[in-house]
Amino acid sequence: MEGNTNTNTNTNTQDVNTKGKDSKNTNTTDTKDTKDSKDTVTMSKADYEEKIKDAEEKVRNELSNQIKELEEKIKELTPAEKTQAETELENRIAALEASENEIKIQKNKLDMQEKLAAKGLDKELSDYIKDDADVDKLTSLVDGIVKSRMKSNGYVPNDHSSDDKVTIEEFNKWPYSKKAEFAEKYPESYKD
Repeated sequence: MEGNTNTNTNTNTQDVNTKGKDSKNTNTTDTKDTKDSKDTVTMSKADYEEKIKDAEEKVRNELSNQIKELEEKIKELTPAEKTQAETELENRIAALEASENEIKIQKNKLDMQEKLAAKGLDKELSDYIKDDADVDKLTSLVDGIVKSRMKSNGYVPNDHSSDDKVTIEEFNKWPYSKKAEFAEKYPESYKD
């Protein structure tokens, strides 16, 4: 690869009739293609191999630097490995938190049952209502529902008027016959 030259020889023969003379025009030129001469490099085989090795080394260095940087980023982003003791401690903490949460739930349920019982409602309702429910509003709501159902479906006495109120003192003053009549007419009130 020691000398790379392009030689282009053009020979043009023309018969030109100028002022009665015949002439032959022969052009011979050696030209180099300017594009090829810029891209073509002449060097020895040893120099060529050395340039290849230098280029390979440069690429290898760049890639190894990139690999090192990526490995450092991986180390930064990867969580540190935990020891057995740290893992056991985390498991114990998680178990304690779960137990604490269960105790809190049970305590809230018991508090709700106590509130319901204090308002005269069944404790079993605590399974169906939320912990943050307003027990006073629930009690008034249930009372309203019960009263409306009793009004529409319940027993309403016809022969009892609200003016027939009798106190214990009045009842004790009555004669026996009137007490017997009252017992027959209002057996539930008589028992009280």
